[in-house]
Amino acid sequence: MNGKKLTQEFLDFIDTKGTSINYAPQRRIYECLDMAAGIYCRDTRSLHNTISLATVAAQQNYNLPLDFIDLYLQDASGNFFIKYYNGSNYSWPVLAPYEFLYRQNLTDNADCPAYFSLIDCPTQPTLITGTATAAGAAANGRCVLTDSTKHFLTTDLVYPRDTIYNTNDDSLGIILAVIDDTHLYTALFDGTGNDWTNADAYTITPGIKKTLVLPAPSLTAGHIINVSYVCMPNPVFWDFAQWNFPERTCRAIASGAASIFKISKTEYRESQSLGSLFAAEIKQYKTEIGRQKLQQGPSSRRERM
Repeated sequence: MNGKKLTQEFLDFIDTKGTSINYAPQRRIYECLDMAAGIYCRDTRSLHNTISLATVAAQQNYNLPLDFIDLYLQDASGNFFIKYYNGSNYSWPVLAPYEFLYRQNLTDNADCPAYFSLIDCPTQPTLITGTATAAGAAANGRCVLTDSTKHFLTTDLVYPRDTIYNTNDDSLGIILAVIDDTHLYTALFDGTGNDWTNADAYTITPGIKKTLVLPAPSLTAGHIINVSYVCMPNPVFWDFAQWNFPERTCRAIASGAASIFKISKTEYRESQSLGSLFAAEIKQYKTEIGRQKLQQGPSSRRERM
């Protein structure tokens, strides 16, 4: 179900014919849909992704993507683990409390960690500023920011869901995707044009991320840390973006989004009613997953581990 259809489902649930600046602006609709989708993914752990991080010599902390919710893979004992490749062999570090790493106080650089920890990013994100070097007209709610001086995949690293502000247009929006080193898909709202004109100034505010902490600084650059994790869905903030959920689930998420919207309007009775469909879908998903695990049995689970 794409952004256009999700918006219509949302409007049907709140019994409103169309978007409006005063009551239901498009930006707010997308925000509520995204919030409900995030709740669904956190509760069901239904979406997964993997990121590969290259070690940097003398570096101990590695930031995870903005769509990270929780670690995904567990061993037979219930320990969360990641995959570490040193160029020749694989190892499987397990999650440990940060307090344990802190008290170990390992300062000498080392490879092949036996464990790791997760913390909230301890540093304030650095703002990324620049100027558009080409025009990017809006089409169906999406526009392309071009900045030939930037490196959005490396030194000016940004992620989907980071916030972006067009200084000239006075529009605020979200990064939808990183196309390549110098181009971003963006969605802008509440500005005069909600697009990019050549020489428009912009500011990107990176979101607060989780940080993976190794027990000691890395000794060698280029080793690969593979992190499998429960993730947020793609940000649906324009007409033709869509989630990888069944129609039934998308409709339930739209109901949950409408419930969140009604709370902000202090319409609590309507919010409670709309939230029931959303809660029922989450419960049904968990029931189905539980049934699958029972059918597989403990022996098949150990084989997968």
